[in-house]
Amino acid sequence: MLSKHETKILKFIKYIPVLVFSFFSILITYLIFLDKNTEYKKDIEQLRKTFLNNNKNKITLEVNKIHDYILYEKENSELQLKSLLKSKLLSAHEIMTYIYEKYKKTESKEQILERIKDALRHYRFNQNRAYFFIFEKSGKNIMLPPQSQMEGNNFWNHKDAKGKKTIQEIVTLLETKEEPFYEWHWYKPNDRKKQKKKIGIIKEFKPYNLFIGTGDYIDDYEDEVKEKVLKYVQNLKYSKNGYVFITDYNGKYLSHVEKSYVGINRINLKDSNGFMITKEIINTAKSGSGFISYIGTIKPDTKMPAKKITYVKGFEPWKWTIATGFYTDELENQITEKEKEIKNKNKNGIINFLILSIFVILIFILLSFYISRVLKKQFSKYKKEVLSHINENRKKDSVYAQHSKMAAMGEMLQNIAHQWRQPLSSISMLSSGVKFKKEMDILDDEDLFKSMDDITKSTKYLSQTIEDFTDFFNPNKKVVLFNLEKTINKALNLLEVQLKNKNIEIVLNSEDIDIYGYENEFTQVIINICNNAKDELIQSNLDEKVIIIEVKKQNDLAYISIKDNAGGIKEDIINRLFEPYFTTKHKSQGTGIGLYMSREIIVNHMKGTLLVKNDEFTFNNKEYKGALFEIMLNFNI
Repeated sequence: MLSKHETKILKFIKYIPVLVFSFFSILITYLIFLDKNTEYKKDIEQLRKTFLNNNKNKITLEVNKIHDYILYEKENSELQLKSLLKSKLLSAHEIMTYIYEKYKKTESKEQILERIKDALRHYRFNQNRAYFFIFEKSGKNIMLPPQSQMEGNNFWNHKDAKGKKTIQEIVTLLETKEEPFYEWHWYKPNDRKKQKKKIGIIKEFKPYNLFIGTGDYIDDYEDEVKEKVLKYVQNLKYSKNGYVFITDYNGKYLSHVEKSYVGINRINLKDSNGFMITKEIINTAKSGSGFISYIGTIKPDTKMPAKKITYVKGFEPWKWTIATGFYTDELENQITEKEKEIKNKNKNGIINFLILSIFVILIFILLSFYISRVLKKQFSKYKKEVLSHINENRKKDSVYAQHSKMAAMGEMLQNIAHQWRQPLSSISMLSSGVKFKKEMDILDDEDLFKSMDDITKSTKYLSQTIEDFTDFFNPNKKVVLFNLEKTINKALNLLEVQLKNKNIEIVLNSEDIDIYGYENEFTQVIINICNNAKDELIQSNLDEKVIIIEVKKQNDLAYISIKDNAGGIKEDIINRLFEPYFTTKHKSQGTGIGLYMSREIIVNHMKGTLLVKNDEFTFNNKEYKGALFEIMLNFNI
C-alpha cells in the first residue's frame, strides 16, 4: 500500500514534467523571438570581424608573397649575373684558344693577338654595358673597348675609387684560382665623372701570360631586376579589386593598377578626410609593416573613391613600400545578404521548434503515464527492500559500535588495573605499617596522621581515575563545545600508565582551539589511534619511542595530526586500515574495528576527514619514519 506522500510523488511524475515542458516550450519560443535582434546584431558583428580578419589575412599574405618574391630576385640577381659573366668569359676564352691553336705555327704573337682583339673588342652584352678586357700579368693593357683612350697603358699601380690596386690583386688571385670573381670600381661608358661598383670574372691565358676578364655594374644589373619585378607586379591582380602597388621612400609610385600614377611622385596625396596617404604608407613601411585605413582614390570596378584598409610592408634594401588593400564597402553587401539569410533561418527555426515542442509534449504525456504506472509497482517492491536493508545496516552499525565499545572497554579495564596498582599497593603498605607500629607500641601521632594523609591522597587519585573512566563511557551523545587540548589530555591520562611502562614518550603541541562536537566519541578516536601506535612501537626495537600529537588551525579548519616513529604502514595494506574487521594483529589482540569506528565517528558523526599515510620526520636530531593520521574538523557540525 502506497503512502499519501508516495502517491503525490507519482502524480508529480505524471503531470509536472508535461506542465513544466509545456511552460518552458512557450517561454523558450517567446525568448527566442525576443532574442533574435540581439542574436542578429551579434551575427552582424561577428560577420564584420570575420570579414575584416579574413581580408586582413588575405592582403597580408599577398604582400608577403610579393615581398618574398622581391627578396628572392634580389638575392639571386648577383648569382645570375655571375653565372652569365662566367658563361661569356668561357666563350671568349675558347675563342682565344681557338685562334691561338689555329695560327700559332704560322703567325707571330703580335699577329695572333690582333686577331684575338678583332674577334672580341666589339662584343657587348647586358644592354651594351659589359665588354671584355685583356691585360698582361705585368699590368700592361692589351685590349679595352674601342672608345677607350687608355688601351696600351700600364695599370700595375692603378687604384680604383676605393683605393684597391686592382691589377695586382687580380694577379694574386690567379695564383690560386683559375676563374676567380672580383669586385672593383670603374667608370661607366660615356661617364667619366664617377666610378661605379662592378663585379667581374678573370681567367688566365697561359700561352702568352695574359688574363682576360669581363664584368658588369651591379647597380645597372639590379635595375634590370627591379624592372622585371615591377613589370610582374604591374600585371598582377588577385581578385576583382585586388592589386598590389609599390612606391619608393620618396613617394614615387613605381607600380599601380592605375597606370597613369606610375612614375609620378604623390608624396602629398591625401584623402577627403585630410589623411596623408602616401606619407603614412612610407612611415609604416619604414617601421616594418602594419595596417592603415583611408579613403582610396580609385576603386578598380567603379573608378570611384572608396574606404580602404591597406597592409604595408617595407623592403629596406631597395627603399620600397609594398602594399595592397581591400574596400570595406564590400562588407555592406555581405551584411545585406546575411540579414536575409538570418531572417529566414530564424523564422524557420521558430516554426520547427514549435512543431518539435508539440511532438515532444505528446511523447512526454505518454511517457509520464507509463512511467508512473511502472513506478507505482516498483515503489512497493523497493520500499520493502529498502526498509529491509536499512534495518540490516542499523543492526550492523550497532554491532560495529558495540564491538568497538567493548574493545575500548577491555583496553580501559587494563588501564584501570595499571592505574590502580600503585596507589592500592601504597594504601596496603601504609595500613600494614600503622598496624605493625601499633602492635609494637611505637606508633606516634605524627606517623599516624602522615600515614592517614597518604592513604587519603591515594584514595582521591583512585576516585579521580574512576571519574575519568566514567566520563569516557558516558553514553551522552549531545553536541557540546569542548577544548581539543583538554580533551586530548584526558585521553592521554587514561593511557598514561601503559605508555610509561613501555617507555613511550608523548609530545603534545597544541593551539587553544574550541570546537562543537561529540567529546566522548572524539576521545575514543584519540585512544584508538594512540593504542594502535603503542602496539606498533612495542613491536619495534627502537631505543626512543615517541608519539607526536599536533593541534592547530589550518585553512579555517581544526587540524589534528598523530604520528609515531614505528616505521610506518606497509603500502599493500595502508588503503585497507579503515575497513571493518581488518587487523594486522592476532585475533586475541585486536578486533579490527577500532579504526573503522574512528573513521565513522570523524566522517559521519562529526562531518570531518580522517586520513592516514606514511611520513618521514626529524625528532631529537634523528630521522624517523612512521604512520601519520590526519584529522580535519569544522568548528561547527
